[in-house]
Amino acid sequence: MPRPSAGSFLLLVVPALLVLALPGRVIAGPPERASGKMVRDEVADGLRRYQQEKEGGRRLAWLKRLAPTRDVRVAVALGEALDEPAGLLSGEAVVLLLAHYDIGPTSPLEDLSGAVRRWWKKNKTDLRRRAAQLPQ
Repeated sequence: MPRPSAGSFLLLVVPALLVLALPGRVIAGPPERASGKMVRDEVADGLRRYQQEKEGGRRLAWLKRLAPTRDVRVAVALGEALDEPAGLLSGEAVVLLLAHYDIGPTSPLEDLSGAVRRWWKKNKTDLRRRAAQLPQ
């Protein structure tokens, strides 16, 4: 079997190198510019809208929409709603926290509102710390 010569090697490699070196023809490389697409954070957007809303019914609607996400930022908003003077929002915050977050066992005779408030008092520092690490 004949051994390939240096000349035959050059005949194979040089054309391939010339094709790669042609201007305007890039085989692979980074994109020309960033796509500009951003990942949308539905929870952060919803919480911004909740905080901007003045009317109690609309604020409650935002919390009801966000609570099923079980996001820690929503738990903080619900916990803070427990202390709001408006009874509707405070009462609904108790219901939403019980329905969507792990409050822990409560006895059938225990006041559920009191159990949720104790849970919030016990966990609010940790929840706020965890929420601060997420986009706002």
